[in-house]
Amino acid sequence: MVTDGYGTIQQASPSARKVLGYAPEEIIGRSGAAFVMAEELEATRAEMRAARRHSTTRQFRCRYIHKDGRVVPLLWMATWSQPDHSYFFMGRDMSEYERTEEQLRHAQKMEAVGQLTGGVAHDFNNILMVIMTNAEAVEEEESLDPYVRDRVKGISKATSRAAALTRQLLAFSRRQPLRPQLLNVNDLTAGVGKLLQRTLGEQIEIDAMLADELWHVEIDPAQLESALVNLSINARDAMANGGRLLIETRNVTLDRAYVQVNPGAATGDYVMLSVADTGVGMTPGVAARAFDPFFTTKPVGKGTGLGLSMVYGFIKQSNGHIKICSTPGEGTTVKLYLPRSAAQGGEDPSTATPPPPRGQESVLVVEDGEEVRTAVARQLRSLGYAVVEAADGAAGLAALEAESDRYDLVLTDVIMPGSINGKALAEEAGRRWPRLRFVFMSGYPDNAIDREGRLDRGVLLLSKPFRKSDLAQILRQALERPAAELEVRAI
Repeated sequence: MVTDGYGTIQQASPSARKVLGYAPEEIIGRSGAAFVMAEELEATRAEMRAARRHSTTRQFRCRYIHKDGRVVPLLWMATWSQPDHSYFFMGRDMSEYERTEEQLRHAQKMEAVGQLTGGVAHDFNNILMVIMTNAEAVEEEESLDPYVRDRVKGISKATSRAAALTRQLLAFSRRQPLRPQLLNVNDLTAGVGKLLQRTLGEQIEIDAMLADELWHVEIDPAQLESALVNLSINARDAMANGGRLLIETRNVTLDRAYVQVNPGAATGDYVMLSVADTGVGMTPGVAARAFDPFFTTKPVGKGTGLGLSMVYGFIKQSNGHIKICSTPGEGTTVKLYLPRSAAQGGEDPSTATPPPPRGQESVLVVEDGEEVRTAVARQLRSLGYAVVEAADGAAGLAALEAESDRYDLVLTDVIMPGSINGKALAEEAGRRWPRLRFVFMSGYPDNAIDREGRLDRGVLLLSKPFRKSDLAQILRQALERPAAELEVRAI
């Protein structure tokens, strides 16, 4: 673009139509100030004066108004030519750059909060583990006074809620270990729909549009179910006076054109799961922050601000894409794009596994937290197992060296002090005593035993805090595993 000394446009390249929506002849003869955002006009004029006064090339940013009314950020290089008595400008559209920059800032913020969350979650889950196991042990007392039993049940319920909150923290920071299964999203959606009708209330009309011949996906069914419930509850809260909730599934293919305007998306085939409401909607500013951790528009005490951020973290960890569309007064639609799986068929995620029988095998418990170790050992003994305790990885390895034939299974924490953590212990013991079974437990597994957020094939992990029934079930699963499958323990 070329202007005279007063800023009147004399020439403009044909790219003006692509960048600003104007043909060159529509802007020639007009002042450049007519297209600059008012709050940046004085700073732009200062740059032009500096270029003229010092006869230097100036580089600066300012925002222009597109013909359709949207804002276009531009990076300008400006030079004053004294012989021509004109300014010569070259501008570059920075819209895509700024979108990528914002995405990077968001990722950095999530990473920072996630690092903090992980450390807190590890210690907090260990504390919850002690509370939960002791509450369960008291509840099992047959002679317990009914009044006291009710109080203990209240403690157990509160502990479960606290554990759920910690899982949400780990979810939005993408630190939770995923257990993907091959499934049909329609089947899962139909199962959740029965729960939603009771949860959302009669004032909410629930409709579903489920596509025929839907592709299969490989994803953690429990986390996807939790995400769907979270989105539905958010939708309900946006429809205080009632409304309509629409859940839809569809096969979609994201192309290069979509990816170019949606940073973070990748081309390919996806199953789209969307939740749409007819609620109050969001302003662009609120929608832009909807996935931020702890951001909420609900009154104090009515929400943690972790629901949508948990969904965001889970979808990103599952290599998917999430998009939110909202209009004030009309409603909001959240679309989850789940990568298509090449495999066919799937397991029913709702199939319940019957409680496993008690055991009599010998278990070595390796845990650096004394209170946690004692609590877990008590659980195991109450299930019939013979138990030996070790305070860390080195002590666990020493116990195996002394009497390796004594133990059938090692139950070890993942994160422990010293050079021998749970992973190192399993690798060394697996090399020296291949017949040993291993089960891991952790309040914050991070990348100690999972790759890219997904548990390695064959790895059995108990996420703290866990109940005795969970422990009993996973131990039988490990102990009854065919010997040929033990090689997958090399993590």
